[in-house]
Amino acid sequence: MARSFLSQKQKWVILRGVNPLRVVVADDHSLTLQGVSDSLLSHGVSIVGRAQSAAEAVSLVKEHTPDALVTDLDFGPGPTGLDIANSLRASFPKLGIVLLSAYGDPRLHSESLVIAPAGLIYLIKQQVGSTAQLADAIMSSIDKATKAEQGQLPTINLTSGQISVLRLVARGFSNHAIADELSVTEDSVSKTINRMLKRLGIAQNSGVNSRAALLQSYFDMIGTN
Repeated sequence: MARSFLSQKQKWVILRGVNPLRVVVADDHSLTLQGVSDSLLSHGVSIVGRAQSAAEAVSLVKEHTPDALVTDLDFGPGPTGLDIANSLRASFPKLGIVLLSAYGDPRLHSESLVIAPAGLIYLIKQQVGSTAQLADAIMSSIDKATKAEQGQLPTINLTSGQISVLRLVARGFSNHAIADELSVTEDSVSKTINRMLKRLGIAQNSGVNSRAALLQSYFDMIGTN
């Protein structure tokens, strides 16, 4: 059988031998928690813990030391999924973390959200079309966690204004279109992009190459290929 036609479960067997992925799932809505857990179980994932609060999620990860955590962003009043991710990253640097949310941008949830740890993968619930897509994200999050530990992922050292411009660049907006969208001058947009390139350590040898490198940095930051 060709490698490209292998099932998700078979791919995991190849990558991990006979040991299934061990995952903790956290969501404060019981139906969502059960649905995500059961669908992953059907794809050969071992669910070692199910949490309905941020505190319970942290406790289960510490108890079971899973390969990955799949967590909701919004747990109501109190700690968020990002808080969980940051509290665990220092102690579990190789832990894959997938953050599920209904918000297209986590800052729509709250402007006071902490910065996501390097390697975290952010998925919008409405855009997850299958369990296989979520399963692939889990595998990718584990790989990115390892790369982050080894310093192979870029850190997010950008202001909110720069991130706003970067999101529009990723959507294919020209500098002129970005200026119109944000009600600023085109010169201001150009300067913002140049500052981002410097912060991200991207050489400005060519406008096209620099923009492509900027896009790749953006995709790395949000955990998307």
